[in-house]
Amino acid sequence: MKLTQRREGAKKHGSSPLDARLPTRRASSRHASSRRTSTLRPDAFCLCACAPVRAPVRPFLFALLALAALWLTAQTFAQGAASIAAPPPAPVSGAGASVAALYAEAEGYARKRYEALEREGMGYDQKLVEQVEGEQRALAARYAAEVAARRALDAREVFHLGQLYNVAEDSERAVATMRRFLSENPRAANDERQTALYVIALQTAKRGSPVEAETALAEYVNVAKPGAHDEQRYRVETALAANYRGRKQPEQAIAHARAALAAAKELHAAKPLDTATRDAVFYRTLSFIHDAALDLKRTDEAIAALQELRRLSVSFPSADLYRRATVLLGRIVPAVAYVSRPDDPLFRAGARLAPEITVKDWIDQKPVTLANLRGRVVLLDFWALWCTPCHAALPHIAEWQEKYEKRGLSVVAFTEYRNTVNGRRVRTPQEVGELRNFKRGARLPFGFAVADTTATADAYGVTTIPVAVLIDRRGVVRFLNVGAHDTDIEELHQMIVRLLDEKESGE
Repeated sequence: MKLTQRREGAKKHGSSPLDARLPTRRASSRHASSRRTSTLRPDAFCLCACAPVRAPVRPFLFALLALAALWLTAQTFAQGAASIAAPPPAPVSGAGASVAALYAEAEGYARKRYEALEREGMGYDQKLVEQVEGEQRALAARYAAEVAARRALDAREVFHLGQLYNVAEDSERAVATMRRFLSENPRAANDERQTALYVIALQTAKRGSPVEAETALAEYVNVAKPGAHDEQRYRVETALAANYRGRKQPEQAIAHARAALAAAKELHAAKPLDTATRDAVFYRTLSFIHDAALDLKRTDEAIAALQELRRLSVSFPSADLYRRATVLLGRIVPAVAYVSRPDDPLFRAGARLAPEITVKDWIDQKPVTLANLRGRVVLLDFWALWCTPCHAALPHIAEWQEKYEKRGLSVVAFTEYRNTVNGRRVRTPQEVGELRNFKRGARLPFGFAVADTTATADAYGVTTIPVAVLIDRRGVVRFLNVGAHDTDIEELHQMIVRLLDEKESGE
């Protein structure tokens, strides 16, 4: 059935890709379909039965990929095959360059390549990422071989040689070189000692015996300042978790995955990660715990991991992360609606208020902001004219608006202009007329908020529509709903009533 066709009667409704220019496809009867998401990341693909849809080009693509590479190396939880499709460029630093300069060049290679590809307007391609990462490893290996051939390296040069081996993913030489550095320099500066122990722990966790890796990790933790190096702790713990699971030791794998989760939470709390990296980190960590728990036939623990992922997705908020967690949960038990508690520690001290909406035009409605609506329950509905499942939800939303407006419900029907010029969505008289005609024809008691950017959808992690976001009287996101199945509509209604019944204090 085409997306432009209206389903009638009691048929269930799924959700639609967000880009009206996508080829005609059948909507999933069970789960949400992926849109051409404006959040670019390596894992921006649909997890449902429909075919994957690749994300469009956005200016910050390779900056995001560089961040993702920082957090999710090919060895994190699942070993990825490296592909060196082309040799790296000729060395820039020269044969006589300092070892520190060679390391800095190799370490920054991928970032510079991504920035250059961004300027060329290149879109995401997995083979291209593998090629760049392969080039970086090859460059680091070349420089390491050059440095190793030099005579009489001093302590600092040995240290940077170990770092080069680490970038080259030459685990054996990286570990041996850093151990040499520590042995020859018992009074090394604490930051250098910490880095050396980190490299030993990481590379041993990836390639070596888990017992040796545990010892190396303990040494690293002993010198690392609490909270100052959560990124490094995250990477070591994930590598060790993958090592244990590969050896069919899921109990130990779960323990280290939980330590990685704790490190990720600490890091995100100290300095929020970008949306793509954040979602990828928490999805992979908690879904790993889910998988390992199922290995042990501990279904309750697997469900709890996915429920925590849904809880986090509501708090961020991220509709896409919520959808993916719900897909996994639905494979174990019926994935009933999840609504956060008003006293959830994630929302203490007014933290994590709902992201403000960015609106270009208000059609048949006075402009409002979420801040203006504080004290009311807000239903923020992401929809589009061309989205057939969205049409199934709107009559229900209209009914709720009329029924509960006096109790404190406000509806914001949010959409984006369809036409683009130079990558930006633009307002056209024809589309504005279509929106007004649709409102009148559907007899909707609310107007529309229309955006000319994807900023708001990105902020809420919207990759499919319809998406309903419920914001409580304090301005905190409490519930996410993806799709327009009969069960989705009923659950959304129940959650609206539940939030309306809560006191303004959130009790």
